[in-house]
Amino acid sequence: MSKATLPLFSHRIIHDALSTTAQTVEDLLAAKDPKAGCIIPLLGPTRVGKSAVVDRLVERSGNACALFPMKEVVRASLPAQVSGREIYAAGLQAMGFRTREADKTKLLRDRLFRAIKEREMKVIVFDEANHFIERGANLSPRAAADHLKYLVDETGVSLILSGLPRFQQIIDQNEQLRDRANGTVLFKPYDWQDEDDRDGFAGAVDAAIGSLEHSGFFLVPEFDDIVRRLYGASGGRVPMMLRLFKSCAIAARDSKQLTLATFVKAASNMQQSGIPVSSFFYDEEPDEVELHRSFASVMSEAGLDFPIQSIAGLEASWAEGAMI
Repeated sequence: MSKATLPLFSHRIIHDALSTTAQTVEDLLAAKDPKAGCIIPLLGPTRVGKSAVVDRLVERSGNACALFPMKEVVRASLPAQVSGREIYAAGLQAMGFRTREADKTKLLRDRLFRAIKEREMKVIVFDEANHFIERGANLSPRAAADHLKYLVDETGVSLILSGLPRFQQIIDQNEQLRDRANGTVLFKPYDWQDEDDRDGFAGAVDAAIGSLEHSGFFLVPEFDDIVRRLYGASGGRVPMMLRLFKSCAIAARDSKQLTLATFVKAASNMQQSGIPVSSFFYDEEPDEVELHRSFASVMSEAGLDFPIQSIAGLEASWAEGAMI
């Protein structure tokens, strides 16, 4: 089955949380001092959709002043073992330049600063910013903060630091970076306790189903039923929900029928997500506590607080606490 036969594989689902988060980042960039750069932390649990926010920002950006087609917003991937040298190397590589292992930090830094100014780059997005704080990093939090501040101050480029919430420690431990950075944009999963969030997640599911139906698939379970099950299995994260749908589509490519049995089979491949994914597709419909507990598990794993807004949420919090 080719991607061309499944729009869900190639089309991004635009949903409320994604649109709101992306717009917040765009507004912060638009409101900054036009003569200076800014630093925007974009943090959230894994597989919540941060990459989709960045993709949209890149797609909407203008062209850089380069001899070949290039956007004025680029995306750089930080390695697991980050050093000052790797920050500048990642920036250069994102702009299409080659770097060598023998290149010294100062050489790479000077090349990056010159390239940013010559091409009038607006934004560099550093993916996996949490690598700065993880075991194996070759930088102290203060040294990492100093490199980031220096990059912004000397070039006027803006930085979006995308990663897991533990990166917040670097901001909190460096008063100069804390005062320089914008307020953290926190991209959270949909919270089943909140009516608007429930509607937002259901809207994303509806869009995904529409994409599959366009490719000839038929969903057997009732819509309200599958929304609840998908929420529990994904912890409110749309990319995880889409991953389930994609796995189901591959498994049902001959029959085109998406049944609960299809979801159980697809979900069995996702059991290491921290949530008992396949259990949400058995015959018995999940209850409210199970749905809230799924969300609480994702938040806890990311080091974020679980906001208790209901009795079922309180019970889920107790159950999650008992598991730790």
